[in-house]
Amino acid sequence: MPSSKTPIVIGYLMKIIALVAVIAIILLAIGVEYFAITQIAKNLTDMVTGTSKEDIVVKDVLKSLDIVLLGVIFFTMAASLFELFIKPIDSLPDWLTITNLDQLKAMMIKMIIVVMAISFTGKIITWDGETEIAYYGVGLAAVIAALSYFLLVKEKEK
Repeated sequence: MPSSKTPIVIGYLMKIIALVAVIAIILLAIGVEYFAITQIAKNLTDMVTGTSKEDIVVKDVLKSLDIVLLGVIFFTMAASLFELFIKPIDSLPDWLTITNLDQLKAMMIKMIIVVMAISFTGKIITWDGETEIAYYGVGLAAVIAALSYFLLVKEKEK
């Protein structure tokens, strides 16, 4: 028969596992943001020196924005996991306060949709007139529709 200390030990073990995940995600976010900063510096250099065409600069700037947002998503996920599994963070804004896993998934899905939209915008800007972009757009729209439907269903379950 399990002792009365078993739930306490399991609780601490879950917190340790969550903390390791939070630290790993923060390190990943820092790496992504560092990469984004180097890309932004390259983009600025290209703009100032005029070494790239306008559409290439716009595409590269959108890619950099995409990478920055990805880093922000990782930081947001780390804060949310910390708050959900370890300890509430009092100084977080209301939109970032997470009380259950469904809220965390919903926030993540919304951020993914934004990143997908920015990525597709970059593809449109550098589009060379071939029909492949239509297939890409339809596929992206299907994924966004499925994710939006998932959010709608979860919202109605409340």
